[in-house]
Amino acid sequence: MAKKVRILSLDGGGIRGIIPASVLQYVEQKLIEYSNNPNARIADYFDMIVGTSTGGILGCFYMMPNPKRFESGNPSAKYPATEALKLYVEKGDAIFNQSKKNNWFGLRQLVNATQFTPDNIEAIFKEKFGDIMFDQLLGRLIITTYDMQTQRSFFFNSREQKEIDRKERKFMVRDVARSTSAAPTYFPPAIIRNFGNNSEMVNIDGGVFANNPTMCAYAEARSTNFENLGLNRPSAKDMMILSIGTGSQNLDLKNYQKAGNWGALNWAKTIPDIMMDGGLDTVNYQVGLMFDTLTDGNNKNYKRVDVPKNLRGLGEGATTIYNSDMSDASQKNIQSLVRAGQEAIKDANTTKDNEHTLDDFIKLLVDENSLNPKDIPV
Repeated sequence: MAKKVRILSLDGGGIRGIIPASVLQYVEQKLIEYSNNPNARIADYFDMIVGTSTGGILGCFYMMPNPKRFESGNPSAKYPATEALKLYVEKGDAIFNQSKKNNWFGLRQLVNATQFTPDNIEAIFKEKFGDIMFDQLLGRLIITTYDMQTQRSFFFNSREQKEIDRKERKFMVRDVARSTSAAPTYFPPAIIRNFGNNSEMVNIDGGVFANNPTMCAYAEARSTNFENLGLNRPSAKDMMILSIGTGSQNLDLKNYQKAGNWGALNWAKTIPDIMMDGGLDTVNYQVGLMFDTLTDGNNKNYKRVDVPKNLRGLGEGATTIYNSDMSDASQKNIQSLVRAGQEAIKDANTTKDNEHTLDDFIKLLVDENSLNPKDIPV
């Protein structure tokens, strides 16, 4: 059995992060079952995690080191996957509802469109991630953001490549999480410090350019030397990719038949949603085509898990089971999102042409683990 680089890609989506958190709670439970190891954690079975926005926050949770991991019988990761799901279910109200600014009859948004104050989410990041630095995480974590100062996309990398000539980059985990989740009109930009060169960054949500970061994950892996695996710049045949979505959006395109007569305001409200939603499907289509060209069973080593489209208000006969608004943290919607996560798991375990079921994919992760010495800092 050839070595594979195991990659986990996590979409953005605000409170809809409950969906991938539910899926990964299931994945971790199966890892424990299949490996017969009660201390199995997500971080132990992936060589790279790539996340955008809410997916980046989840990645930080799964990669947080357990300070007692070197003591006998302790897991490597501080938080089990259940803790990440618990964060969204229990803290969603504090992050959104309790942080919402007064609207003043709609006048406030004419001056400042930011809907939520960042105080609560920053306090949660401080509590969960403390003062841990990004390069202290258990493995290779790539998180997207957009640097407004340089006007470029930026990828936080917990394992900077030695051969790349870059100024030293050193960040706190909580600052990285704040950067990737600073969604425009939701939270203000994150002003953070690079402790490597004592410079300042002004960052917004990486979802503005890569809400589904799977292609970013592939490109990053292609340019990486996984020294612990003996794989330098691996190609698709050397990879296993599990990509998990957040249910996308239920676009409300009213009177789309008359879009030719829409005014500037209508287009301004609609274009960002169309671009984000279309980008999700485009990346999945591109990565799927790439793996379909492979032989010897490697074409099955890409698995996309998401809520079935008929359950997210898309297409004829669709039934919406949750509100796709990224900030709807009402208890009703939180429970609906948990149910949506279960539907995603159910759909992923339905046998389809030329695909592994989710359970089959998890078994491959466990089989591969015996071949993969972990790149974990001391």
